[in-house]
Amino acid sequence: MISKNDTKRINQFQQKKFRYKEGVFIAETPKVVEEFLIAGFVRKYWFATDSYEVPKGIQGEPVRISPAEMKGISRLETANTVLAVFEMPTVESIQMEGRVLALDGVRDPGNMGTIIRLADWFGMDEVWISEDCVDIWNPKVVQSSMGSLARVRPKICHLPDAVSTFVSEGGKAYVADMDGESHYSVNWASDCVLIMGNEGVGPSDELVELSKNVVSIPRFGEHGPESLNVAMATGILLAEINRP
Repeated sequence: MISKNDTKRINQFQQKKFRYKEGVFIAETPKVVEEFLIAGFVRKYWFATDSYEVPKGIQGEPVRISPAEMKGISRLETANTVLAVFEMPTVESIQMEGRVLALDGVRDPGNMGTIIRLADWFGMDEVWISEDCVDIWNPKVVQSSMGSLARVRPKICHLPDAVSTFVSEGGKAYVADMDGESHYSVNWASDCVLIMGNEGVGPSDELVELSKNVVSIPRFGEHGPESLNVAMATGILLAEINRP
């Protein structure tokens, strides 16, 4: 059973100001919750219906609640069988080496979650995000990342400063834009940062100027869409960076 007070608090965590006041975030569905449990995140609340079975290897037992009570705290259209609230992790300072993915003003939660999942799939060393990106602990971002946020810890930073320092220390910066060199002919450096811009307006002029290397994905169809979704484009370019 869940108390009215806990129901109220968990519903408040859907809002950013309450999440950051308490330093917590919400995760739902077995797959997502279990990824955070396996990764050792500190749980504040853990609720599940009777139909949910705790997998072997995960310590503890959730508080059992009814499907109606789960519906009262879930943000999903169809409430699932498990919901947990975890403490936000401590994030270290950014590193100026390796393969970095940088996101400039990505504001759609679904895109952000998918991109974090892609960064996890391709084993990126770092993910930097600008201050005006969507909150990575937004429940929609957490959900669409499908648990990858348990392993990938995006770092909020002032991108122009970070990119400038990265380049000054010997790395190369590449920014994705419509008017650039085909990614097929790019010689990707081992220490590089790939910058993906806002869904509507693309990367900032400052970042384009700093990067020097503008990369595009050529369109082969004679008639087709004007542009690609930022998450789709990120997947294509990350695959290219990692091509043997």
